[in-house]
Amino acid sequence: MIFDGQCAFCRSCVEWVKNRYQINALANQEIDPAMYGVTREQCDKSVVVIDSQTYFGASAVAFLLAKTGHPVMGKLLRASGPIGESGYRYVANHRDGRLVALIHRIVKSNL
Repeated sequence: MIFDGQCAFCRSCVEWVKNRYQINALANQEIDPAMYGVTREQCDKSVVVIDSQTYFGASAVAFLLAKTGHPVMGKLLRASGPIGESGYRYVANHRDGRLVALIHRIVKSNL
């Protein structure tokens, strides 16, 4: 998993995942993305999960939800297609907003 290590919300989400699933999580600022077959631009735009295939954004989140014991949520997010990706983009672009702050509190309370 490659994530934005400078984002407090992202770091909390990584901790939430790591408490439920064994994963190697790397801050994109501390690696050379090319070593993982992805670009800096891709890492700057979204979370990346590399397994048997590479997932970005909402697809990466859906993969992680399934692996952390929330397969139905993962399937719903995957099935939502562009709607799920739009939701992911909204969160990524509004990290300082009230909705993301609320989600962040919920994630932190469930670590």
